[in-house]
Amino acid sequence: MNDTRDLLRGYFSQNPLLLCNESKELPSLASLGGRWNDIVDMMEGREVFYSKLYKGRVTYLSPAFYFAVKPLRQREERLSPQARELLEFLRQAGPVGTEALKRLFPLWEKQAGRYLDELLKELLVTAVKRDKTLNENWCTFLWAPAEVWEAGREPLSASPFEAERLLSSLMTPAQVKRFLA
Repeated sequence: MNDTRDLLRGYFSQNPLLLCNESKELPSLASLGGRWNDIVDMMEGREVFYSKLYKGRVTYLSPAFYFAVKPLRQREERLSPQARELLEFLRQAGPVGTEALKRLFPLWEKQAGRYLDELLKELLVTAVKRDKTLNENWCTFLWAPAEVWEAGREPLSASPFEAERLLSSLMTPAQVKRFLA
C-alpha cells in the first residue's frame, strides 16, 4: 500500500482537523484517501493531536489548531470527579494503555471510557503511542496528558481568533461559533 503521510501533511498544512470516520459535515481519513497506520505514525511523531473534540468523535487536530483552540478548552472545572482523578493519575504515571486503566480502576468497569472521553474532549489527554495492534487497521493506544505531546514542541499561536480563522475553511461562521462554545 502507498504511504499517505505526505497527503495528510499537505491536508493539515491547510486545514485544522480531520475526522477518523466518515461524516457528511467534515472530511474524514477515508474521504481524503489516508491510511490508518499513516495517521497513527503522525500521532506518534506529534504531527497531529488525537482528540474527541468534534461531537465526541475521534478528531485529529493540526498542531496550529491545537494550540489555537487550547485556551478555549482544557477546562478542568467541567470534569467529573472520576475524570479529574484519571487526569491526575496520568500526570503522575505517564503513558498508560486502556487495558491497564481498566485494571487500575476496577470499580469504574465500563465507565472508564467515558471518563477518558471527557479528557479527550477537553484536550487534556491524547494518544501518544500504539499499545496493541489488533489488526491492520486498528490498535489500542497509550494515553498521556497533553503536556507530554507538547513537550519539545515550539508553542504556536494560542488565539481564539486563529482558531476561528482556521475553522472558517471547513465551517460557516455559525458552525464555528457553536463548535468553539
